[in-house]
Amino acid sequence: MDGQQLKTLRQKFIEKVIEDFGDVYLPIRKNDFESINLSALVGAILKNNKERIPEHKLKEFLVSEQTLRRIFEERDKETTFQQTTRNFLSLYIGYQNYQDFLQNADFTIKTPRQSSHWRIIGIVVLLMGLLITIGFVWRNKLIHNSIEGKLTKVFFESNKAPITVRFNYQFNHYNFERAMLDYSLWRKKETLELDITKQSTSVCFMHPTVRTVRLVVDGKVLDSTKVVIPSDGWVCGYEEINYLPSEQWKKNGVAHITKEDLPDAVIEQAVYYSFIKKVANFDKNLSCDEMVFETRLKNPISEGGINCNDVSVVFTGENHKFLLNLTQKGCSHYAYVHLPDKVIGGESNDLSKLGINLDEFVRLKIVFKDKKLQIFIDDQLAFNTQYTKNLGKLDAAYIGFKGLGSVDYIKISDNKQLLEEENF
Repeated sequence: MDGQQLKTLRQKFIEKVIEDFGDVYLPIRKNDFESINLSALVGAILKNNKERIPEHKLKEFLVSEQTLRRIFEERDKETTFQQTTRNFLSLYIGYQNYQDFLQNADFTIKTPRQSSHWRIIGIVVLLMGLLITIGFVWRNKLIHNSIEGKLTKVFFESNKAPITVRFNYQFNHYNFERAMLDYSLWRKKETLELDITKQSTSVCFMHPTVRTVRLVVDGKVLDSTKVVIPSDGWVCGYEEINYLPSEQWKKNGVAHITKEDLPDAVIEQAVYYSFIKKVANFDKNLSCDEMVFETRLKNPISEGGINCNDVSVVFTGENHKFLLNLTQKGCSHYAYVHLPDKVIGGESNDLSKLGINLDEFVRLKIVFKDKKLQIFIDDQLAFNTQYTKNLGKLDAAYIGFKGLGSVDYIKISDNKQLLEEENF
């Protein structure tokens, strides 16, 4: 198989993802995959093209999340794909299948002939354009380097979601094209255009969250501040923005959403997500760096879990985040531990003990003490390492499931005494 054709196919696919989803898929360029719903992308592509794919041929286009992840991770490597993957990528960029792509895609680079006379004229024009461009860029650089802006005050209208937060801002001059407030979170892009004559704007945060709000001028971040929107205790929901009343998920001492609680449109997706989290209102002296977090959880495939990536645990500290991904047994390639100063992934480290049987309840214990991290699963040490940068005071704790997981209890202590216990 022609390697150049496959390389072209993969590049066109990545370019179209970025074109279609804009900066929402910017993390693809950073290999920050916990913020990208690749399975949902697969489902959306097949759903949008269902009229073009006879049902008896659907299996010729099926591709896994792991395959897509490999496409993005190994973009600079020579690699081959199965026929179903080639068909899927070709479908997304506008062809019927891979054979149609081979027959109709343009793999040539056309270079028209030029006489030496026109070549000289072209070089002169190019040099003049280059000089003009350098002058323009240099002038704009001087102007933009002198721009200063600040978020001067932040006001909260209430003490729990939904909360309208008002931001005051100011600039030292207004010789720029566009100013905005950027309060995006993960794959969700959220910005607000600023009226520089008002010097004040507001954002309504509908759900509990921790956001870094940035003051941006012509793409340059001038200032930022953290906004913490507290939750009323532990809250639970699905697809990140849909929250359920406690009587729907607190059942028999377990936090769990049943399939009956989800709309049909969610159940029909290739993969759907649920979560339980708490934002703020922790003990004021609780630091992520001196904390013990204990829970008992499971995420059966029968409840929507998938074969590999299943459970994520995230602690948002005042300074940095901690992220842990547990997988089903045998899938530790997709496990990871993120700390402020290191990212440890299963593709290049032995994280086999973070691959476990999630069809049954397991006890998870995460210990931070003296800049040392320890992770215990069913009372057995599964991982340990040291780190150097402080996570800081605990702002939020989050457990996310691909599917509908269950949480039996949550306990949080400060290595000395139990500060919080939730038994649902």
